[in-house]
Amino acid sequence: MGRVRSEKDSDYYKVVDDAINSYAWAAVVKLQERRVITDVLGPIGQGKEAKIILARGADGRYAVLKIFYPVPVRFKRRSPYILGDPRFRNLKISDQLHLVEVWCRKEFGNLSRAYEAGVRVPRPLGFYRNVLAMEFVGVDRNPAPLLAEVGLENIEDPYGLFYDVLKNLEKTYVLAGLVHGDLSPFNILYDGQNPWIIDWGSAVRRGHPKEFEYLRRDVERVLEFFGYPLDAEALFKKLVERGAWRGRVEVDEEGWLLIGGKRIID
Repeated sequence: MGRVRSEKDSDYYKVVDDAINSYAWAAVVKLQERRVITDVLGPIGQGKEAKIILARGADGRYAVLKIFYPVPVRFKRRSPYILGDPRFRNLKISDQLHLVEVWCRKEFGNLSRAYEAGVRVPRPLGFYRNVLAMEFVGVDRNPAPLLAEVGLENIEDPYGLFYDVLKNLEKTYVLAGLVHGDLSPFNILYDGQNPWIIDWGSAVRRGHPKEFEYLRRDVERVLEFFGYPLDAEALFKKLVERGAWRGRVEVDEEGWLLIGGKRIID
């Protein structure tokens, strides 16, 4: 069992990053107290909006902490993804730091919806303030690379991988009722066999004013990366039609959704 650290545990605090202030560290401590994680092991990645920290979950397995930077200026362009979402219709953002917390809560909620719908995403473990805990995807302490880093030339069956991404894109829209909003090879991990969709903060619920704009953009980016010979507009329209289906939805043995007895590629 890992020792629960305090905000004044400065030597251990430096293992994470000197840039993560006491506000964020207090959130990490709270996740330890709640037994979401036990130990904090150190940084393994960094993005424009968050630091990625390797941790150990209560089950003994590796976990990831996504610590959104407490410096809130990076989140100004994220306001439309929140304010246009029906879940946050009556929300009043008191300050920019509050916006960071809301973004973290939103990503956890989206990740949870996607996971419950069978989308291949890291399993959400918990969150507090600006810190999100989730399943670690990788081998030993090495995180799975981004699909953009791997490159199609290094994938044995790129079309098979495209089909996997398409299955998850459809499940996101039809079963989870979400549009990722920022789907690209930079937000897909590849473990050597399977794609894992990450970074769900931009995802919006169906009914968002820009639902179709974001969905079309996701479709175009995926098709562009894989170079798959499908018309983007036709695929977009199929997704919208299948999302409007009110009958029974089944999943076949290969993971495709069956709507009206047909796959999206039939």
